[in-house]
Amino acid sequence: QGVKMNINRILLLPIVAISFMIGQDDPVVGNFSYLKIKPGKAASFEKAVASHVKRYHGADQWRTWGGKVVSGKRSGQYLVGSGGHYWNDYAERKTTKAHDDQWEAIINNHVESTSGSVYYVKDLEASYNDRSAPMWQTQIFYTNPGKRGDMTSLLRKSAKVRAETNSDESRGVFYNVTGGEQNGIVYIATRMDDLGDMVGPSKGLGERWIKVHGQKDWDKVLPTWWTLFHKSETEIVKVIPGMNSPQE
Repeated sequence: QGVKMNINRILLLPIVAISFMIGQDDPVVGNFSYLKIKPGKAASFEKAVASHVKRYHGADQWRTWGGKVVSGKRSGQYLVGSGGHYWNDYAERKTTKAHDDQWEAIINNHVESTSGSVYYVKDLEASYNDRSAPMWQTQIFYTNPGKRGDMTSLLRKSAKVRAETNSDESRGVFYNVTGGEQNGIVYIATRMDDLGDMVGPSKGLGERWIKVHGQKDWDKVLPTWWTLFHKSETEIVKVIPGMNSPQE
């Protein structure tokens, strides 16, 4: 019964999201859910979702993405979602009964529990050279009260530093809007081609920052950064190709 109730949180737009439809210039809205799969059901789940995506989520349909968490406290869970939308897309989305029945059957047959649907927006100014990739490392920051704006400012400044120094890094920056803990959560997704791309949190940012803004400025940034959040997590997500809509 708990899983059946959660399916509605995955499929339906929370009413609160309607309030964010004003003044949006770019398709930066998305949603995701973590799914904990019943023991022994992972292969069957991937196969069922791939079939569902092939039928209902092609290049000219509602686009979806999916992967498996391979490190961190949610290791072994799946992460499914959709991105690149306007808020109005969710309000106007219409699905068929066949689509909804099939997805609900997949959930009920395979899923032990879900996180519910989390809605997010992408910060294009704070992101840098973002791209599709076979895996990514996500740093999740739980910002202190009133500090998300300060973190946003530093992330946007760091994106400019990377641009001015021609960094080859690819990062997307996203903010939690509704769902989850709703506590000023910031997600930084660093795209990777393989685990060999995995690096520390700064990826040489210090040297780049000093080159652009000087040592004095960098010496202020580091202590400031640590005051902006009270908790952080890191996880790696590996894309499952069949669970993703084809790229245009």
